[in-house]
Amino acid sequence: MLFECSLHGRISDQIQSQLIDRLIGICATEPVPISEHEIGFVPTAQTRGGPGRNEDVLLRLKSSLDDKNLTKRKWQLIQIGPPETSTQKPVTVRQINSTSLTNGNAFAFMTALGYSFAFEFIRRGVIFVYRNILKIVITQIFLPEVRNDATRIRPFDPNNHWLVEVSASAESSERVEAVVDELKVSFDHVNTKLDILYSTATGPDGVCIQTPLFLVVEMENTKVKEKLEVKI
Repeated sequence: MLFECSLHGRISDQIQSQLIDRLIGICATEPVPISEHEIGFVPTAQTRGGPGRNEDVLLRLKSSLDDKNLTKRKWQLIQIGPPETSTQKPVTVRQINSTSLTNGNAFAFMTALGYSFAFEFIRRGVIFVYRNILKIVITQIFLPEVRNDATRIRPFDPNNHWLVEVSASAESSERVEAVVDELKVSFDHVNTKLDILYSTATGPDGVCIQTPLFLVVEMENTKVKEKLEVKI
């Protein structure tokens, strides 16, 4: 069992290349391309609406994609727990369990487990690793036009924003606090080396608004969605 500790943000298409250039220098390595197909499943017999539905377990199938053969899959079965809510940690913490499905039909297996299709998406982008602690993932989300077909996709966001995820993993609950501290320290160190990049948006009155990259990070949990300010 792993505990994932993470921070999330969003940047505009205009500054994505600048961010990658900065991270190449900071991480002292070239980015690794990422292309993944992820499919979500929910119990076929779901709990009726109400608090009890939060106890339903969401499962996912995830596979990397080979651009030379987009029909090839090596599926992993993943269970991602809900973000912790009874915590004051400055990052999102949740449990992750995963296993490889090496043989057989993964979709027939999901049906046998009593699960049905809920959603799917494809993400493409790059990954950086910083000091063997942080994983920095910069991706865009795409939706297949036909279910389970990665050959025909369309952007999820018409504005072409990029998602930025900074994460670290703990192998046990006892390590979570230490990993959270490592994540915060390493993240702050990365921020001190980044020039302030700005994501530009237009406000309702037509005024141009600029937000420093990583300044506002969203943390979602089952009860509240709040914005955390991370000082640069």
